[in-house]
Amino acid sequence: MSKSGTRAANGMGSIRKRPDGRYEARYTGSDGKQHSVYGKNPKAVGEALRAATHSVDAGTWLEPSTMTVGQWLEEWQRDHCTHTTQRTRDYYKQISDLYIVPTLGKVKLTALGPVHVRRLVGDLQRRKDKLKASTVRMAVRVLNVALNAAVKSKLLRDNPAADADLPRADKPVMHIIDRPMFPAFIEAAQDTPFPEALILLLQTGLRSGELRGLTWADWDEAASVLHVRQQLARGNTLVPPKDKSTRDIVVGPEVAATLRAQRRRVAEFKLRAGDKWREDDFSAALIFRSRFGSPLCESALYHAVASIADRLGLPGLHPHDLRHSYAVAALRSGADPKTVQHNLGHSSAAMTLDVYAAYTTDAATEAARKLSAYWQDATK
Repeated sequence: MSKSGTRAANGMGSIRKRPDGRYEARYTGSDGKQHSVYGKNPKAVGEALRAATHSVDAGTWLEPSTMTVGQWLEEWQRDHCTHTTQRTRDYYKQISDLYIVPTLGKVKLTALGPVHVRRLVGDLQRRKDKLKASTVRMAVRVLNVALNAAVKSKLLRDNPAADADLPRADKPVMHIIDRPMFPAFIEAAQDTPFPEALILLLQTGLRSGELRGLTWADWDEAASVLHVRQQLARGNTLVPPKDKSTRDIVVGPEVAATLRAQRRRVAEFKLRAGDKWREDDFSAALIFRSRFGSPLCESALYHAVASIADRLGLPGLHPHDLRHSYAVAALRSGADPKTVQHNLGHSSAAMTLDVYAAYTTDAATEAARKLSAYWQDATK
């Protein structure tokens, strides 16, 4: 044996010192090929060698890889998320690029451990732009999904993000437009380019993408039914609604009036746009469109809502708050929770009540009054 070598423990082969000062030992992997483990001293290499050979014997050995977390995230988004919508893949990429890759992108995937996940959480919490707890939680959730796929692909033995300690979620703030505010909201909406779109969100509780994806074929005026069958996604493509919650919503005459007004609105847009009007078969079928004929984009709705937020005294008002306002109004009016759940596309009535229970005190008070009257009549 050379002076630079030493016998590994338990007869597992020789350990040699490399020219760079590190120690190396070789073993045969489950693939029948020779692989190396390295360390700063013979003891460290011996421990790594025992772990490697034990995993071979136990059938848990994984082929060593130089792939980084950043490289895996790219591969995962490209090749393992084909069952998701393009919008979801774009969202995964945005979360990865903004929040995960800056901290973990260069870490070897096979070296990733709970300590790295804790570092990620700490880095996100210490950022100067003061991320919300919900954003930190979402970043780790995306990493968790990606690492689950790495485990299934046998690139990792286990997922170090599976049991991560996460900051407590922020309590969502809902801006509710209640009944006394309806007239002021409708009046303020008239000063935006898209008043009918905003009013219909309040009247039906549709998601923004669902409203923008509505076609005239989805409106059965004779039956007063809106067929919610798709939503408008990025790239002006129609995809199934969130959670595949296709549904038919029975509506009242006020919705029919809003849709008739929207027909007139599009005709006015076309007249004013003149030569700038752009129309194809896809956009012509849509109910809600931009001032120049193209599909209505999400940012246009956001800016329209933001423009009237101060007038209502609700800074931070978002298009999704109109969905919340519909749900609260429906429950306060005495609508059956199961019907409200169906119209919203929620998975259960329990979820609907859990989200909006705190905003339905009118209904609770009325229920208590009715129960009290019933009790008094029964005990006379």
